[in-house]
Amino acid sequence: MANPLMKKIKSEVLLKHLSSLTNKLSEEVRKEFGDLSEDQLYWQPDKSSWSIGQCLTHLNAYYRYYVPVFTERVQNSRFQEAAEFFQSSPLGNSTYMMVKLGKVKNVKRKLKSPKDYNPLINKNLDSENPIEEFLTFQKELGQIFEDAKKINLRKTKTSFSIRPIVKLRIGDAFQYIVYHCERHIEQAKKVKALPKFPKS
Repeated sequence: MANPLMKKIKSEVLLKHLSSLTNKLSEEVRKEFGDLSEDQLYWQPDKSSWSIGQCLTHLNAYYRYYVPVFTERVQNSRFQEAAEFFQSSPLGNSTYMMVKLGKVKNVKRKLKSPKDYNPLINKNLDSENPIEEFLTFQKELGQIFEDAKKINLRKTKTSFSIRPIVKLRIGDAFQYIVYHCERHIEQAKKVKALPKFPKS
């Protein structure tokens, strides 16, 4: 799907695209990482680089914030009538384009993870089973997209995790969380593809 770049896009098309990409990323995680040993899951290329498990832990930290917030905003939005079209705001567009991969799934710009969401710094982010937790969050996100079909994606606003005082159109926040996920799953796949990645 071409990047809308603040052009109008049908709301149902946007939600369908995000839902489809969310399902695709869940399948990739099951296929690529589901059978990994603990040593493989937490192997780091070097002490300053994330393991596959840490990539997932980072994503789960964002989901812990966004899933309840999205659920509340969708359920309690004052704008319980879907608009045919969605259009990003300049702020929303720049926010999700910051994390969106390029056309060949390359990282267009490196970003420094906030300390609270960095698994190398914040050990409280660790969980017993990051894959299972990730897949649960993905399923919940898919339900949120389904429920969001009944609201106005432009008029309904939500807070931004890194700076909660900032309000985004919920359609832009949806794009941010999905493209952010895609970015880090690609990062995790690259870890697995490294020559020194453990065989078992």
